[in-house]
Amino acid sequence: MTKIYQKNYPTEKTAGFTLIELLVVVLIIGILAAVALPQYTKAVEKSRSSQALALLRSFYDAQQVYYMANGTYAQKIDDLDLDINWTGSTKWYSGATDTKSNGEWSLQINPYWTGVYVGRISGAYQGAGFYMVYNSSSNDAGKIICMERTASGLTFAGQEGSYCKTIMNGTYWRTGNGPQYKLN
Repeated sequence: MTKIYQKNYPTEKTAGFTLIELLVVVLIIGILAAVALPQYTKAVEKSRSSQALALLRSFYDAQQVYYMANGTYAQKIDDLDLDINWTGSTKWYSGATDTKSNGEWSLQINPYWTGVYVGRISGAYQGAGFYMVYNSSSNDAGKIICMERTASGLTFAGQEGSYCKTIMNGTYWRTGNGPQYKLN
């Protein structure tokens, strides 16, 4: 009798992943990405805003120095001791008298309200920004106010509080040309 060649197959499972195991891993990665992405975008925006706030503080301080030297506040950004090479003129706040912009942010002076402004003019948070009043007779002099502008300039299209409260951790203060939040 002829012997038929028989191959012995191992009874142990070979190394590898099943389709179910792979699907579970992909699902877990998807959930982690869905949780992490909003936090990442919030951190990126907060970083951009911190640069704008540093510029706003420098702008405010330059106005104070100008006032001490001249007895009046500057009407133009170029009169201040600031090194800003922005060449654009897009306004965040339509009532401002002098504006410089860089495509993402707008830096402005408004002598009527004795304030300095920096606001988003592009991107997902267009219309949001910050201002500081430098009039010493105001209780709010030197305080940074975050604003989601709804009038008198570029309008904020996001949900109320999504920028100033959620990203910048501001405390609601009042509404005037949009909701305003104190940052300090």
